[in-house]
Amino acid sequence: MNLGISQKRTAYFSAAVLALASMGFASAALAADPHAGHDMSGHNHSMAGHDMSTMAAPAADPHANHQVDTKAAVKRSMVNIAVGATPMVKQDGTKTTLAKELEGKKPTILAFIYTSCTTVCPVTSQILSGTQDKLGADLANTRIISVSIDPEYDTPERLVAYAKQFGAKPQWQHYTGTLADSIAVQKTFGAYRGDKMNHVPLMFINAGGKKEWVKLDGFPSADEVVKEYRKLVKG
Repeated sequence: MNLGISQKRTAYFSAAVLALASMGFASAALAADPHAGHDMSGHNHSMAGHDMSTMAAPAADPHANHQVDTKAAVKRSMVNIAVGATPMVKQDGTKTTLAKELEGKKPTILAFIYTSCTTVCPVTSQILSGTQDKLGADLANTRIISVSIDPEYDTPERLVAYAKQFGAKPQWQHYTGTLADSIAVQKTFGAYRGDKMNHVPLMFINAGGKKEWVKLDGFPSADEVVKEYRKLVKG
């Protein structure tokens, strides 16, 4: 049976919540869901004809036995980031660099994910999904970037399928590349934790063409992300 994209997003998020619940994640995940209580019936996207076999995980999610304190409040800080020309590959297979993707004055929201993750990443992506919806007209002038920390598995094709799971609009792009380049990007943002098992939820917001970024450590709601975005960009 083919489900609409909104139903896919809800089902995928629910599966993440069930996984999180066994690890003490449930309350944070529910709080982070920007679509809680939201009527999704107005979305008409369809996954008809889409081969979901590309979303199969290569192995059990390493977060299965990974304990992270998600009950703590989201930590906000300001960080200076010197962006270099680290090679990256967009979800459409186009070769690019981190510097090129961040050039110009467009505000940017950036996070790290991997497609086979069943806990932290689906919640992060659901937050970004809600964020793009809540940005309204501002989305047209915004970049949302998700960088894979498992690029050896996350091919462009898998990233496209993953993006569709969350109803990603054209302004929200996913990136892969070599493992070395992914690690370099993670280190640029101070997000590298050694391997997937130590992956933590982080989100970064930039007003566009600035060295200073807002860093959100934890699971903010979509409303919180939009609030930080507008405070940074407009004022």
